[in-house]
Amino acid sequence: MPRVLLTGFCAVPGPRRAGVQLRHVIRALTPMHSVDLLVVREGEQGYVERQGSVRVLRVPTQEADQKSQIQAFQRALRRQLDGADYEVVHCRDSWSCMPVLEARERFDFAVVYDLTRSPLGETTGDTELDAQYARDEETCLRAADMILAPTPAAVKALEGRGRPSRVVLSPPGVDVDRFDWDDPPGEGPPRILYVGTLDPGRGIRVLVRAMAAIVREVDARLVLAGAMLPKFEQTLRDGIRELGLTSKVEIMGPVDHDQLPALYASATVCVVPSAADLSPNPTVIYPTKLLEYMACRRAIVAPRRDTIAQVVENNHEALLFDPGDPIDLARKVLRVLGEPMLRDRLAANAYERVRRDLTASAARRAIRKAYDVLSVRFAGQFADDADDAPKPVEMLSDDDFEATVFEEAPAPPGASSAKRGINITGASQGSEIVDTAISAVRIEHALASLEEDANSAEAVVAPPPPLGEPDETMERVPVAPADTRDTGAWTAAIARPPPSEKLANKLGRSTSG
Repeated sequence: MPRVLLTGFCAVPGPRRAGVQLRHVIRALTPMHSVDLLVVREGEQGYVERQGSVRVLRVPTQEADQKSQIQAFQRALRRQLDGADYEVVHCRDSWSCMPVLEARERFDFAVVYDLTRSPLGETTGDTELDAQYARDEETCLRAADMILAPTPAAVKALEGRGRPSRVVLSPPGVDVDRFDWDDPPGEGPPRILYVGTLDPGRGIRVLVRAMAAIVREVDARLVLAGAMLPKFEQTLRDGIRELGLTSKVEIMGPVDHDQLPALYASATVCVVPSAADLSPNPTVIYPTKLLEYMACRRAIVAPRRDTIAQVVENNHEALLFDPGDPIDLARKVLRVLGEPMLRDRLAANAYERVRRDLTASAARRAIRKAYDVLSVRFAGQFADDADDAPKPVEMLSDDDFEATVFEEAPAPPGASSAKRGINITGASQGSEIVDTAISAVRIEHALASLEEDANSAEAVVAPPPPLGEPDETMERVPVAPADTRDTGAWTAAIARPPPSEKLANKLGRSTSG
């Protein structure tokens, strides 16, 4: 059974949709692959978990600035690649893919770059860091062995860059049954809902200015739910106050993904205030929250962009407004609020569309198809070794992805290093905490605990490991490393390289080994 490392600079589970979309990848791969997941630790999450058949390794990143967090994550990823054998490394973003590409020639694994689940449209709030991400992503797209593209337009654009056989269509999907919510909104003023990151690039200011026009016509409430960029919070609150909307706008923090269906169900209309345009970058994708709105059978107002048109049609599954125009946005929202029959028709059509074409099961089938292509291209690497093949894995159900975290069992000093023959003298002196925190987690003991307590439902968070401990995540002796944005004014609206010789030899083998 081929071993896959799935990695990305994100938390799983976490407040962003990256974690949700990565679950679909995991569920697609676990029937035929042994999967490790290396992601960022958030809050009190365990350092090592067993989620179904998947081993989850989390990297703590205590540094305040995001650049330091990314560098800490990349160091931990390099250590994991040095210490474990994988046939495939599946990267969600360029922050994880760059260290993977550096290690590919030494370890001869295949690299999958998942553009579908990449943080397209997200911003770090750091212009230099965002620019570096874009440059790194271009390197990843040129060097990866396979690219998962979200839309036909992205496939066409990437095929034009050469080696079209590397590009496979892999659209995102939504767990429609989880969001199938029939309850109508409760009593009181109509609720206009936005769920997503709150930052200047998301059209939030356009939405707030539109709200200033909406409340002149109808007593309504605007709910903004999601993580907020710290630098944007004061600007947003000041703008709301200047427009006299303090009592009309509710700002919520991040909402757990499991709680989103109930939140969506409370809305009269759901809004996508901005979306990327295909003209400057044909590989971008529509905001995936759109699929959740549709699955929850809610009327939608969204910008008239090519990316949005890939999912909904104006006046059929949604009403589309002129991007960046708060007047037109207000007009479309008011129409939805004032015409119940239109509202119900839009919601029903969107519901049918997402259940027909954009489900999580369809997304998983696309991923499995892509890995079938990869297994043919890398037949030697995907050939099973009967002596080393792991036991059949436990299948993950669509609606069951609960994690149980087991406390680490203490180990006699030097026991694991003697077993592996690893020289740890001075191994961690002078290194930072994040370099050793994940590598010191005792996976073998955690997994032993798992077998003994398979029926336990308790979750115990392992404490941060001490410095100077041996790296127990390693499984061999380490190898030495050789839309246009608005103006920001708060004005009220008026109504890879060639493969190594070693890898080439592998590609020449038959799938029978």
